[in-house]
Amino acid sequence: MNIRKQGTTLTLIPESDLTAGKIEELKDYFIAQLKQYSDFTHIQLDAGGIEVVDSLGVNLIVGLYREAMSRSATIEIIGAGENFIKVANFFRLPSLFPIKKAEA
Repeated sequence: MNIRKQGTTLTLIPESDLTAGKIEELKDYFIAQLKQYSDFTHIQLDAGGIEVVDSLGVNLIVGLYREAMSRSATIEIIGAGENFIKVANFFRLPSLFPIKKAEA
C-alpha cells in the first residue's frame, strides 16, 4: 500500500489484488489516508498492481466512490489492466467514473 499526494489529488496505490483477504487492511488504510489528507478534491486509484478483483474489492471501490461524492470530489481509476477492466465493465463501474487503461 502506498499513497501519493500532488496538490489536491490523492493517488491510492494498493499494490495488491482487491480480494477478501486484503480488503479490511486496505479499507482501514484508505480511510486513514482520506482523513489525513482531507483537502483532496480528486482521488485516483492506481490499479497497476491489481490483477484480481472480487466482489469485496468492487465494494471497496464503490465505497471510495461514495466517499468522494460525499466530499464533492471526483474519482478515477488509472493504470487498469485488461482483467481489471473486464471486472469493472461487468459491474458497470465506468458508468460511475472514468477508468483509464494502463499505458502499453
